[in-house]
Amino acid sequence: MSHRFGELWTVQLADREEVRLIVSGDFYHTLYGDNVLSAYVETADMASALTAFSVDVGGGRAAMVDRITTVHSGRLKEKVGDLPEARLADVRGMLAAVFGFAS
Repeated sequence: MSHRFGELWTVQLADREEVRLIVSGDFYHTLYGDNVLSAYVETADMASALTAFSVDVGGGRAAMVDRITTVHSGRLKEKVGDLPEARLADVRGMLAAVFGFAS
């Protein structure tokens, strides 16, 4: 399965599905080829209340870039959108600020 930085996917987690922003791919990757890094997506109000590192992903939702987890790529159910190109630079900058690497 191929994936790109900046894609929104639904992810199967136990008995529920969640939307996550995939932040791996060409920009950032895990040591394991079958895992991807994903940022939690919440309603925009909730995300902005929980962190200063949120980015609008459309539909009244925002990804919390400082809340990243590893998800097995087999749990990705379906792609539900792309982050607009204008927002990718913001996410890269937030990742660099939070995790201390060059964007």
